[in-house]
Amino acid sequence: MRILIAEDDEMLNALLADYLTELGHSVKSAANGKELLLLALTERPDLVVTDLHMPEMAGHSMIAMLDMYPGLSGLPVIIISGATAAEMADMGIPKEIPVLPKPFDFAKIALAVERVSRGREYRP
Repeated sequence: MRILIAEDDEMLNALLADYLTELGHSVKSAANGKELLLLALTERPDLVVTDLHMPEMAGHSMIAMLDMYPGLSGLPVIIISGATAAEMADMGIPKEIPVLPKPFDFAKIALAVERVSRGREYRP
């Protein structure tokens, strides 16, 4: 799968990218939602893995903007965040988007990505 990651923590971004690459995926990283949106327009990913709280463009804004572009609308997204359920509801995050709380377990990320790749919904 072609996966794009948006995470402003450089170490966590690198760890995620390395882990998903080891699982056989093609991975590109961005430091925020704005960078990821620009990458998505050229890379046409199969999946986005994103944090919510980032500079320049937060994850929830980027998710909403993805739906404005043909070919990116409906793109599967997995959120990795320390945000509470109430915060995510206030941001308008759709309930069908899988959310893995920080700190996260790499095995759960692998399971979520596998389920997305097989077209199945993931619920942690």
